Order: sequence, then C-alpha cells, then structure tokens
Amino acid sequence: MLDGYLLRYFLAVAEAGNFSRAAKAVSVTQPTLSAGIAKLERQIGARLFERDRHRVSLTPAGNRFLPRARRIAVEYEQAFHDLQAVPAPQVLRIGVLPTIPADLLETVLARHAAARSGEVVDMVEGAERDLVERLDRGRLDAALAVLRPHHQRFAPEPLRSERYLMVLPEGHRLAGRARVMAEDLAGDAMVLRRHCEALPEINRFFTSRGVRPRLVLKTTSDARALAVVRAGAGIGMMPEGFADAGLRFVPVADFDLRREIGLLHAGGRRREDSAFLALLREGYSA
Repeated sequence: MLDGYLLRYFLAVAEAGNFSRAAKAVSVTQPTLSAGIAKLERQIGARLFERDRHRVSLTPAGNRFLPRARRIAVEYEQAFHDLQAVPAPQVLRIGVLPTIPADLLETVLARHAAARSGEVVDMVEGAERDLVERLDRGRLDAALAVLRPHHQRFAPEPLRSERYLMVLPEGHRLAGRARVMAEDLAGDAMVLRRHCEALPEINRFFTSRGVRPRLVLKTTSDARALAVVRAGAGIGMMPEGFADAGLRFVPVADFDLRREIGLLHAGGRRREDSAFLALLREGYSA
C-alpha cells in the first residue's frame, strides 16, 4: 500500500527538480526525503528519478507515474475537504420509561426523521431507577420519565399531568358512566400491568374497598393489556395518555392519583439545542 507521505515527497521532487528545494517544500530534511523516495522506488519496483549533480529528472517510469500520482493527490485532498466540511452529527442519548405510549414516540420519531436535522437519537428503555442511575453516571443526556420530588438535581421539566383511569371496552355495562365506583367493578376480571408506577397505590385502593378481582392477565406489555381490554376479556387501570379507539377511559370515584410526566436532564442542564426534545415537548404537552 502506497503511503501518503511518499506520494507528497515524489510530487515535491518532480515539481522542484531538486531534492533540497523539495525537502523544504514538504518540511523535512533532505536525507529524510531521499530515504522516502528510495522507499517509494522499492515499493513500485522501478527508478523514478535520474540524479546528477545539478538536476533531478524523471525516468520513463517516473513520467508514467506522475499523472496518476497527481490524480491520487487531488482525490485525497478532496476527500479530506469533504470530511472536514461535514460536521459530526449531534447525538442525543435519551432514556424512556416502558409506560410511555408507543404511538406518541412513533409520531415524534417520524417527525424528527422528516425534519432531517442531522441529530442522531440513541433511545434506551428502562425502569425509573435504571434511568436515574444512567443520568447520574452521564450515560444519558435526558430521560422521559415520571417526575418525583427527589429528581430536582436533574432540572425536571414537566410536560403533562395524567390521571389514572379505568379502561373499559366500549361495550362494557359501565362504559357510558362519567364516573364508576370501585365496588361496581368487583365482578370484572382485571389486567395487571406489572410495570405500572402506581401499582402499589392501585392495589391498596381496591383492597381497602374489599375489591379483589380475578386477574385475567399479568403483563409488562401495554399493547397486550389494551388488546385484552379491547377484546372485552377484562378491564384495567392505565394513564389517560393511552386513550385509544375502541376503549373508554373512565374516572374511578375517590381515586385521584396522577402521574407527572416530563424530562429529566443529566447534570441539571437542559438541552435546548435538541430538535428531538423540541418535538417531544410539543407532542407531549399538546
């Protein structure tokens, strides 16, 4: 493989017609230049220069090599210039709770791709504790998560407040109610979302009212939970951000728990230069 510096040495000597002037042109000593030319000739397997006391001239092999060497040098310079002209992409490392609705992320990602901002998004899904640990260790720039009072060091940025509502299929006997009582649901099978942040509070609420429904499904998949409810096989408690066709989200009397969804920022520094975060703010606060 031809070394780039040997090509520069060759072109300098060919243009200067003198080793001394060529060495100055490429900022090396004359012995270094001479050694480089000798190495190039060994690699090519042919003498490139005729040398005498007064002048250096190209051999027939050197004359054949010269135009190709010039083309290689031009291409190298162009490639270098092109690489220098393209800035390194801005990377956003963002963590996302598994309980963030997938359709919202899909919409934001599609808009981000269409905008062609040049920003690269590295997305990591994780539980709340995992995301906080990654933020502390500088492995994430931001996280879309439930905001807690102890998150102040991450400059919490609220985006939306969501109620936890009872999810019913459209044909359910209580689907038309403005509000349902926990006791009214005692005979229904329920879907249990294992990864729900409010699971302890939900369990305590129903247990305190003597409601211990049969569980039709235990899952960490929100899509599967919604599918079971939509099919009429069970009901469940979910944040209202999951509202969708074929489902009714109804408040439960005396259960006023909410979750505050927002952005947490590593080092307490908000990323105002991120196109993805700007779209996320717009989409989630709408």
